[in-house]
Parts: sequence; structure tokens; C-alpha cells
Amino acid sequence: MSLDFLASCKADVFANITAVISSNTEIASAMRYSAIAESKCIRAGLVYASSKLSNDLSQGGSTDLATSIELMHTYSLIHDDLPAMDDDEIRRGQASNHIKFSEATAILAGDALQALAYELIVSSSNLENEHKIGSMKILTSACGYEGMILGQQYDLEAENNNFDDIKKIHTLKTARLIQAALTMPHATKETDSELLLNLDSIGEKLGLAFQIMDDVLEVTSSSEIIGKSNRSDIENKKMTYVTQFGVDQSTQQAQDLVDACISSLQTLNHNERANNLIDLAKFMISRES
Repeated sequence: MSLDFLASCKADVFANITAVISSNTEIASAMRYSAIAESKCIRAGLVYASSKLSNDLSQGGSTDLATSIELMHTYSLIHDDLPAMDDDEIRRGQASNHIKFSEATAILAGDALQALAYELIVSSSNLENEHKIGSMKILTSACGYEGMILGQQYDLEAENNNFDDIKKIHTLKTARLIQAALTMPHATKETDSELLLNLDSIGEKLGLAFQIMDDVLEVTSSSEIIGKSNRSDIENKKMTYVTQFGVDQSTQQAQDLVDACISSLQTLNHNERANNLIDLAKFMISRES
């Protein structure tokens, strides 16, 4: 089942995070505070599940890539919550990083987590150099000025009615990192290029569906359940799938995207190796938080 699988992935990743962020400085405390806060670790789970499709990675290699993805995601959440961005006070069921510490420390913690995400890859003893280079290329592209950062900029512009493509925002801001989670385990020249293309396409659809459901949950669930303010998008006048299409149509669009992902995964010539990915795709549409 996907929840048991995710719990196992999270345990490995959190142990790795605790090991690599081991000092007692204020910045290390702020990094750990957000990085090992209660979460589902779906992106880490996608790394592990995707790695099962081939024999390119050891368990240690999968853990290093999954940890890197989670650190990158956490950095983005810390910065997303800042007063200059979404100004959210709750994240993962606890005070946002800048509330617990300070705005300056939160900025530095986010910066440090991003740097550590890259460091984990390049210093890994579980990855071959070729895999390090390929993974870094995928991750930097996904999170850079034409990826996640651009999506965040478009999101800010949409608040002032200067950008109106909600699909573009979600694809860049959320889906790009999920695409990276699926493709990084196969970032070697020996990997079947058709597999990489398929996983990239699946990741885009899955990431979009994931964010659509986040939009839906923000208006259909409580802050206690989702672990963050369910009023944030309304108060910040965010453009969301719900504001554009309504709850029912948004939910249907997310379901259609996940169905397409599952269909693609079932056609991959890997039989039961894709089962965890299929389970995670189903979970991403059925989750309650």
C-alpha cells in the first residue's frame, strides 16, 4: 500500500537528513525544524518508486536523491511562506519557519537547504559521477529561473492580474520538481531515452494533478487537516484551479490527469515494477491533506 511505502521512504530520508544536518547552530536548527516536520514525503516516494523501474541505483543512491528532492521542496516551502511571498503562518501543522525563528533566519535556512540538496548529490558515495552530473542537470533545470522560480514569479504576478495561465503556474511551480523526482533515478546515458520521455510526461501530468488537488483541499478541508491555512489563497487573492473552474471541474481534471498517468505506467514494459508508482498516483488524487 502507498501509505506503508511512503512511511518507509520517509523514515530513510529523515534519518539521512538528521545525519547530514547534525550541528547545533541556529541555522541548522531552523533547517531541521522544517525539513523533518511531519509530511507525507510524496516526492521522495516518487524517487524510490521510479528507481524500481531499472537497476541504475542502489538503495543508498535512491536515498540520496530522495533526500535531495525533499530538501529542495522544503526550501521552496520556507520561502513560499515568507511575508514577501504568501505570508503564511502555518506549514506542516506547525508555525512557519519565519514565525518560529525569524524572517532573516528563514531566508538563510531556505538558502542553505537548497545548497545542501546539491551538495548531497555531488558528494554522494552511492552515485556514479555520470549519474551525479545527469541528476544535477535535471534538478537545476527544474528549480531554476525557467522552472520552479519562474512559476513562483508568475504566481505573484497573477495576484495583481498580470498573469492568467493557471496551468502554466502549476506546471512550473509544482510539476517540475515532481518530474525531476521521476527522472533523476534514470539520469545516465545508458537509460532508455523513451523511458525518460515517458516519465517526464507522466511527472508533468502527475504534478499538475497534485497541485489541482491542493487547490481543491484548500477550500474543502480544514487548516488542521491540511496542515496549513485554508484561507491563504483567498486572502492573497490567488489564482487557483478552483477560482477558475470550480471544485467539481477541478477535481475531474485532476482525476483525468491521474488516469492518464496510470494508463501510461501500465503500458511500460516493467510489469509489477511500476506498482508503487501506480499506487502513489492513486494516492495523490485520493489524499485528504
